[in-house]
Amino acid sequence: MNARMLKRIVRCACAVLILAGCGSEPQPEPTPEITIIFHATPTPTPEPTPTPIPVETIWIDPALPAGWRESLARQIGDFAQRTALPQRQVILTDGQDGDVRIGVGTDGIPLITHTLAVAAPFPTVPDGIAFDALARFWRGEPDALAVLSDDGQTPPTLFLDPETRAALTLLLGPPAESSNVQVVPSAEVISATWVARPASFAVVPFDRLEARWKLLHVDGINLFEREADMRAYPLTLSVRAQGDPALVAEIAASVPAANNRDLSKMAIVAMTGVTALVRGTAVRMEEKGITYPAEKIRDWLTTADITHISNEVSFWENCPPPSFSSGVVMCSDPRYIELLRYVGADVIELTGNHLWDYGYQRVIPTLEMYEQEGWGYFGGGRDLADALKPLTMTVNGNRIAFIGCNHFGANWATERLPGSAPCSPNDPKDLTYQIEVIRQLRAEGYNVIATLQYEEYYFYQSTPQQRRDFAALRDAGAVVVNGSQGHHVQGFDVNADGFIHWGTGNIFFGDQTFSRGALTTMVDRHVFYDNRYLGADLRTAFIEDLSQPRPMTPEERAELLRTLFAVSRFQ
Repeated sequence: MNARMLKRIVRCACAVLILAGCGSEPQPEPTPEITIIFHATPTPTPEPTPTPIPVETIWIDPALPAGWRESLARQIGDFAQRTALPQRQVILTDGQDGDVRIGVGTDGIPLITHTLAVAAPFPTVPDGIAFDALARFWRGEPDALAVLSDDGQTPPTLFLDPETRAALTLLLGPPAESSNVQVVPSAEVISATWVARPASFAVVPFDRLEARWKLLHVDGINLFEREADMRAYPLTLSVRAQGDPALVAEIAASVPAANNRDLSKMAIVAMTGVTALVRGTAVRMEEKGITYPAEKIRDWLTTADITHISNEVSFWENCPPPSFSSGVVMCSDPRYIELLRYVGADVIELTGNHLWDYGYQRVIPTLEMYEQEGWGYFGGGRDLADALKPLTMTVNGNRIAFIGCNHFGANWATERLPGSAPCSPNDPKDLTYQIEVIRQLRAEGYNVIATLQYEEYYFYQSTPQQRRDFAALRDAGAVVVNGSQGHHVQGFDVNADGFIHWGTGNIFFGDQTFSRGALTTMVDRHVFYDNRYLGADLRTAFIEDLSQPRPMTPEERAELLRTLFAVSRFQ
């Protein structure tokens, strides 16, 4: 189509439109235009995919005693909260395939070291058992430990609490069904065991021992000895963490290791009887050497943290040479202090009634000798005030106080003169002052060891008045009450509050040959742990050659213990 023709068409169209607009007939409403708009559907922006948070899992063996599991779970829960990050999650799991596994074993880092002690009521004669016999007893052979009963034939009953049962099961497997194994609440173990004696024993955590128990050796290992070979001791459980090295290291750094026999919390105090380096004992020292009396029992004393010596006699450079017939007026050559050095003396008791035998002037030079050695003293002093002062010490966190007095008489200190301590400032036989001081020391957190230089008795049993007086000191708060006067060894009393020994006997004073009881000596090694009294480790010896204690044979020891337990009238 050319341009001319296109113009004609346009003109015609315009003419038609004009003519139509000039018509008079009404026209219908125009149909409205419908506009359709197509919108493009937007493509949704994808949500970012979260980065998975690594989960580190920790498994705690459900066979562990419930208290251990709960403690570990709580501490690990705290650790998980402290270490939580957006990129990290630490959780406990029931699956044994956890990244870290916690249970009893020998591999990994220790979290709990738990030592179990085998114990019997205090008046038990046997000193120990074999682990093999304990295992056989546990598995259904009650006769295996009949040695623990008085007649040596009656099978004993074992008492323990649920947690200790679970711990022993980890070591020995489940126990046989037997009436000889009794599980009781923890608070009832000791009372149940005492009620069932003389054919009963218990297994308890080491740190729960107390005065009413006698700790039994296992395979000859004595837990009350600092030197005990714990690698060979068969009743220690080690709960360890193993697995992912980095996570194990973090847990070990965050969860304090628990150990219920930590030597850094233990203190051993060796309490001894009468020392008087005079007469026949001094003669033997001159003949055989100054240290001769202690040569066979030295380690009982040197291995203690505190070694107590009750030296009743003052040193004097002009002391007459010793003889068998020197009588009861006594002094010691200053050279003899070497014996006290040899046994590792730390504390000297001065309640003895021979300090003034050669005049009060000998007392202060003797005290100066002790001070030069670095030894503390109590129960006597330069004057009354000094004599009445308690001696306080702290060993491995254990606060220990010594207090003593001369109840028997003579050589008492005054406001001006040195000497032994009276029991009260105004009445040397009145225990009221001692009781008040003991209460104060106990309130200050001290474990009090109280000593009495009492009336001298040459028999094994205690007297009614002796029992009342010694018990009054324990009732006031003393955990140990020691009869320092006892040339003749005497019996004991124990209760939940502490230990009483009416008389420990001579130790370095051996010429009282008229009585076997006066030639019997005991060294009471008292054990404290975490500022708590655990009990006494009793050592027994017989004095020979007028001077030298030697450890008793097992037969001699058993005979002595039977005698002392019989006269002690335990209920």
